[in-house]
Order: sequence, then C-alpha cells, then structure tokens
Amino acid sequence: MVAQVDRDAQVRATRRRQALDALASERDREALLQEQLEEIVAEIDGPRVDADLYARLTPEDVPLVRAALGDVDPVAPDEDEEDLALYVDLDEEPDAADPEDEVVRLQDELTASRRRQDALERYLELLSDEPAGP
Repeated sequence: MVAQVDRDAQVRATRRRQALDALASERDREALLQEQLEEIVAEIDGPRVDADLYARLTPEDVPLVRAALGDVDPVAPDEDEEDLALYVDLDEEPDAADPEDEVVRLQDELTASRRRQDALERYLELLSDEPAGP
C-alpha cells in the first residue's frame, strides 16, 4: 500500500511539472499571438491614427516621428498631392491574405489559447487536491 502512495505522488509530481511546462508554453504562445495581432491591427488602422496624431504635431516633428517609427514618407512635406501618384506602384500585388481575415484568425487562436490555459490551471488545481482513497 505504501508503494502505491509513493507511485501516485511521483505521478502527480510529474504531471504537475508537465502541466506547468505546458501552461508556460501556452502563455508564451498567447503573448506572441497578441503581439502579432497588434502588429496587423496597427498595419490596418495605423495610417488613420497616424494622420490624426501627425495633424496635432508641429510640421518639424512629423518627419522625426515617422523616421523613428520606420514610417518614412517618400514624399517631401512641401510636394503637392498630385505628386503622390509618382510613388504608387500600380503593379504591386496586394497581400495574399486579407489582414482582416488574419485578425479574426489570431483572435480565434487567442481564444483557444486562453481556453487551454484555463483547462491547464484547473488540472493543476486538481493535482493539488489530496488523492481519493482506494
């Protein structure tokens, strides 16, 4: 009987370690998915937000901020809007995947990741409970 209790404790310790590793991996995965989602949303909505913020900056600050963010505008500030057409590559293919579809996919992945984390946390709670007697 003592040997069985020791074995159960060993199994619980191993399962606890495995579940903690899986939970840590899933939390890391969630963080990466969240970062990827934020990047895509920034690509989609960034120009609109930037336009609003740039309008409130001094004209001297705009190119500094754009350069710092890696958003260097090829059009000098004093060029006409018509000149902007010179910088548009009409042959450029759009991205294969619709960014909005990718947002939905990443949100679904985040939801699934959080569900796995919840399940792993409940599993760990159960492991902490005293084993039922035979």
